[in-house]
Amino acid sequence: MEEVVVTGMGCVSSLGNNPADLWNNLLAGKSGVSMVDRFDMTSYDVKFGAQVKNFDASPYYSERDASRYARSIQYAVHAVETALKMAGINDSRNDVDITRAGLMLTSGIGGMDIYYENSVIIGTKGPRRVSPFFIPMSIINMVPGEVSIRLGWMGPNWAPVSACASANHAIISAVDQIRLGRADIMVAGGAEESVCPVAYSGFAKMSALSKRNDSPETASRPFDKDRDGFVIGEGSGALVLESLSHAQKRGAKILARIAGMGVSGDAYHISAPREDGAGVALAIEMARKSAGVDITQIGYVNTHGTSTPRGDVAECNAIMKAFGGKIDNLKINSTKSMTGHMLGAASAIEAIVTIQSILDQKVHVTANVFNKDPEIVMDVCDKGSVNHSFDYAMSNSFGFGGHNSAIVFAKN
Repeated sequence: MEEVVVTGMGCVSSLGNNPADLWNNLLAGKSGVSMVDRFDMTSYDVKFGAQVKNFDASPYYSERDASRYARSIQYAVHAVETALKMAGINDSRNDVDITRAGLMLTSGIGGMDIYYENSVIIGTKGPRRVSPFFIPMSIINMVPGEVSIRLGWMGPNWAPVSACASANHAIISAVDQIRLGRADIMVAGGAEESVCPVAYSGFAKMSALSKRNDSPETASRPFDKDRDGFVIGEGSGALVLESLSHAQKRGAKILARIAGMGVSGDAYHISAPREDGAGVALAIEMARKSAGVDITQIGYVNTHGTSTPRGDVAECNAIMKAFGGKIDNLKINSTKSMTGHMLGAASAIEAIVTIQSILDQKVHVTANVFNKDPEIVMDVCDKGSVNHSFDYAMSNSFGFGGHNSAIVFAKN
């Protein structure tokens, strides 16, 4: 099977709508979390999040069309266009063979605002007033569907859905398509519009969210002993993936290699992680094995690190188990400490961050670790962003239902 490489990256986030801005803000320890002003939060227990505030859809959609398309789709379009530009693909219909170019884009929940708005219409105005765009603009698979229509790409195209692990599974699925010879080039990632009434209502009712309304920027506290839940984030991330021969033929700049991938199931609980970390450790070991490296060669792990009381310790225990306690040269961090949890888009953004870390040989700070949990013994980079030498890095992502994933990226 042919090697798969990364040649482009694009994003939308509360910390910037291109990888350079996102990366620089993370290195500086800047938080993208603030009070939400998109809708009236008066009756909500949690009033803050990592909201995308400076997004302009006008290059892609008219004002009328923007009102019809889910924000998650619009975010994905921008992320993909940005990634293709970085990859040197300026004409999507002529720079590649469109029959061998595909999309593996996803979302954890999809067009949540579209669902909410039309449900309200049904209850207040009746079913005849529902928008004809309700179904096509809210279903998750319309993220890759809409992008493929815009690009003219006719290769493999679907949306693997596994809650907050969705984007990692999209990347893994896209790599498989290239390795199986079904495509030469794929764009993979995720998008989410989770700063919305439905998400805040549902996650708050589960007691999954931090309630630190008095200090939103410090509310996301992965690895801190006083963490009390995650912070909702939103946005999109996209990677351009190509077979090595296709990238070389185009003369594309290679940012990183996909070295290994691992997936597993916890077989345990609908939302809680296994406390013994067996499922996560299995995914990590599978990724290491497929990368063909010794575990000590992996010098950095971008953790799922959501800031939940049970999740952070369970993941760290799994990493310790998978690494056999050999952590002398290992650094871990949590991007979610500053971007919040972008649900189905999280691992796409974190893949971008992991690749930037490899390129710059730096690991960004984990913000808001005021009192490190004594159960977590690894270096979580809580003192600031650091220089670090490593050739292999791993990005972990897990979803409700026990869906575990790990991807090993390698220096080119």
